[in-house]
Amino acid sequence: MRVYRLSLVLGVVALATTACSVTCIEDASGTKCSAKSLVRYDGAPSAPQAFDRAPGSPLTIDVLYGNVEVQRSASGKVEVQFFPFAYAGHDEKPLADQQLSQNLRTAATGNAVTVGREGGSNGLGANVVVRVPDGFDGPLTIVNKGGGPLNHFDIKVGAVGKATALSVTNQSSLGACFIQGAPSVRSTTVQCGAGISVFDVSDEVNLSNLDPSHDGPSPAVTLRLAAVNPGSRGGRVTSASGSVAVTFPRAGAYVANAKSPVKGTVQDGGVPPSCQRQGAPNQKTITCGGGPTYEITAGTQPSSLGQPKDHDVVLAVQ
Repeated sequence: MRVYRLSLVLGVVALATTACSVTCIEDASGTKCSAKSLVRYDGAPSAPQAFDRAPGSPLTIDVLYGNVEVQRSASGKVEVQFFPFAYAGHDEKPLADQQLSQNLRTAATGNAVTVGREGGSNGLGANVVVRVPDGFDGPLTIVNKGGGPLNHFDIKVGAVGKATALSVTNQSSLGACFIQGAPSVRSTTVQCGAGISVFDVSDEVNLSNLDPSHDGPSPAVTLRLAAVNPGSRGGRVTSASGSVAVTFPRAGAYVANAKSPVKGTVQDGGVPPSCQRQGAPNQKTITCGGGPTYEITAGTQPSSLGQPKDHDVVLAVQ
C-alpha cells in the first residue's frame, strides 16, 4: 500500500481563496482520496541577521514560496529575516510543525538570500524581509517562484539604496509587484502575474504584466520614470489585459509608440502640446524631442470571458 499527499486549489474568487489538502491511499482495490480544508500554520520568525557587503556587489533574493519585501536598512548592512509558514489540513498541525523544522531551507549572506525546501509538502515556505542600506550600489535581482498551491504572494520593494539595476520576476500567478526605485537604477526588468507599479527609475525599462483578466480601477501597469538620458535603450511596457499608465519626466526626450490592439485608446492629454503626434486613436507615435523609443502596449491578450473592458494607454509628463 502506498500513501501520498498533494495540495490542490479548488477555486479563486477576488480576495478569497479556497484550497484543500488531498490525501490519497493506493492499494490493490484502487486509489482512495480524502480532502481537508487547508490551513496556514506559522512557524517562529528567525532572528534578524546582518551582513557586510563589498561595494558594487550584487544582491540576489530567490524565494520558492512566500512574500518578498525589501526595506531600508539603517545599520549600513544588509539585514535579513525569515517568517516560515506551512499550509496543511485543518487537523495536521503536528505534520506542519514537523515539516517546518525538518524540510524548510533558508539561507542568507550579504549577496544572496534563499528560501527553498527539501522534501515536505508544496505548502511549505517563508516570507522574507530584506533591508538594504542607503549605500547599496549594485544590481538587485528578485525571483519569487510561486512554488505552492496558493499563489497570492507579492514582491514589494520599498527601498533600493543606489542600486544600478533591478530584475524582478514574480511567478506567483496572483501576486503583484510594487517597486519604489531610484534614479540610479538605469535598467529595470519586471515580469509579474498581476499588477505592476514601478516608480522613479531611469532609462531602460522592460515591464510585462501577464494577467489575462486584470480587474479593478487601477492600471495593470504603472510606470513613473525619473529620467530619460541620451543614449539609453528605451524599452517595452506591456499588459496582457488592463490599462497601462506611463509618466515621463518633463525634461526628458523620448519617442513613445503606444497602442491598444484589442479594445481601448491611447490617451496623451498629459503630454506637452509641443510633442509631435501621428496615428489613430488606438495607435499613436508620440515624439518629444527625439531620444530612446518606448514600446507601450495595453491588452495584448485579454481573456475572452465576460464583457471585455477597455485597455487604454495613458501617457503623462511630470
